[in-house]
Amino acid sequence: MLDQNSAAVGGALVTLHDQRTKREWTTTTDASGVFNFKNVALGTYRLMATSAGFTLVERELNLSTGESQRVDLVLLPGSLAESVVVTAGYLATPETLERIPGSIEIIDPRTLEQSRAFTSSEVLRKVTGINVREEEGFGLRPNIGNRGLNPTRATKVLLLEDGIPFTYAPYGDNASYYHPPIDRFESVEVLKGSGQILYGPHTVGGVINYITRTPPEKSAGSISLTGGNRSYFNGHANYGFTFGNTGLLFDYTRK
Repeated sequence: MLDQNSAAVGGALVTLHDQRTKREWTTTTDASGVFNFKNVALGTYRLMATSAGFTLVERELNLSTGESQRVDLVLLPGSLAESVVVTAGYLATPETLERIPGSIEIIDPRTLEQSRAFTSSEVLRKVTGINVREEEGFGLRPNIGNRGLNPTRATKVLLLEDGIPFTYAPYGDNASYYHPPIDRFESVEVLKGSGQILYGPHTVGGVINYITRTPPEKSAGSISLTGGNRSYFNGHANYGFTFGNTGLLFDYTRK
């Protein structure tokens, strides 16, 4: 895989999608821009590749023989959007960037999935101006500060889940002693600046809004299990469905 200057693109995400069974396989390119999929059955596939700063490239593949097939891909630079519209849940009224007081940074679902974060602290470290202090290694006790403010118990930052404070007494003692597991969230909004007083108390350091997944229209679920040395384990399962105008999503995490 090369860029427009014929230089190798390492670390690019490559996805192979089976058009018939809808199964997908993913891999990443090495430092030389090389990737491969082994033991692929005959059939029609869609090959997709992307990397940070590049646009998505798609290619249709028809595997009709058992021989290896070489595919050369060229990634082109991505363009920046002229405007930013915030539309996430309770917090957002659609506004163009120049009308938003302060600054906003969003960790979208794709970035959150690719980061393979174990705790919320690992995710928030990707946001400029945010300082996070670890306490017990599992991210259960949030110590989050912004723009140099004291991070202890995130007392200067309002923590929301789908626009609702999840601290025990947000209008009294805003200290946070528990943080939901990051696995249950689809994306994260970080709002900074004086304008965030609109969303609740104790917003000197801004607002962090965690957005949960939307319940699926049809019954669906997923299970993810990860293990490693030193007894490392991260298990996550969810199941959801929609009945009429009511959606339910059950989520379970064990670390």
